[in-house]
Amino acid sequence: MNRRLPVTMVGGFFGAGKTSLLHYFICEHQGGYLAVLVENPGALNLDAKALRGLGGVMGRQYDSLLEIPGGDVDAQLEWMSARLKELAQAGRYERVLMEIGGATNPARLAKLGELCPGVEIAQVICVIDALDFYRGGCGAESEKTLRIFQEEQISGAGTVVLNKCDLVSDSERQDCTRRIRLLNPTARIIETAYGELPAEIWAKRDVLPVLPSRDETGPGGDMASALYRVHRPFHPGRFWDWFNAEHPGLLRVKGLVWLASRNLLVGGVSRTRWQNSCGAAGIWWAALPREEWPQETEALRRMQEMWREPYGDRRQELVLIGNETLLSGPLRRELDACLLTAGELARPVEEWRMLPDPFPAWDLDES
Repeated sequence: MNRRLPVTMVGGFFGAGKTSLLHYFICEHQGGYLAVLVENPGALNLDAKALRGLGGVMGRQYDSLLEIPGGDVDAQLEWMSARLKELAQAGRYERVLMEIGGATNPARLAKLGELCPGVEIAQVICVIDALDFYRGGCGAESEKTLRIFQEEQISGAGTVVLNKCDLVSDSERQDCTRRIRLLNPTARIIETAYGELPAEIWAKRDVLPVLPSRDETGPGGDMASALYRVHRPFHPGRFWDWFNAEHPGLLRVKGLVWLASRNLLVGGVSRTRWQNSCGAAGIWWAALPREEWPQETEALRRMQEMWREPYGDRRQELVLIGNETLLSGPLRRELDACLLTAGELARPVEEWRMLPDPFPAWDLDES
């Protein structure tokens, strides 16, 4: 059998909508088995958890999800090469999808096609947040390094997905498309609002531009990622103020939150440089009857790892991406100040619901 296993690399800057695009494809996919590789942004990999959950909901239990470990580019290439060889030799997968972290240019990883004879790098997709791209192009000189890196991501892609087009005007969208075309004259450009990439696009092969030979894969500088995990609830008013305040040097926030006023629901938050969102991401296991807990051994193990009495799996679990100095000190202190104080924590849980809560209502009903 001479068929080479096609690999689609999905990259783009932080918050562009890479995971949403993969969600859409998995939901719409009617073909054979998929293997999904997700780059781990630090100690926590929320995207991998989300995709693993989606696969279970869709009944795609024979798909495979692997988490790309952290490390330098050479170490990652070695790991990816070994895994891709294994997937190709298995002979059971229709396609491999690789979500590349926002600090990596996926075009610089296309050499995997040379390292793995049974694999074909069929597509390199760059997802762009239209609002971030438009405003970033008008940004200050301090953003020059990030703009240059984002432009390199676009230049190395075969397909560019201009996402979140609903957040910009028609003239702004057209300006974004014009700038993308100047950076990459041969790329296929798809405009979307929520990462809805048509099925026929996934079946095509990209013609990849030839990038200048150099070793850099990321924007460099002092950018870093950090995990904030605490088993204590946020005061909803204080966290609202923090979440909506300006934080120069903070590029991305993504994760799970526990608001004291919403003791039943898991909050899912996402923050980019220009947009914040927060909504219900489920119900804490501790709030459900034991008979509704997961039955799978691995799911139970993950739940028990996060379990702390007396509040069970309730916690703050945020990935923070931005300036290394900011992440290592000031930002953690600011988040700690959003937690309930010892006096507030000592009050009955029923009284927590009476705390001032400016967040909009979430989809799930706590009543």
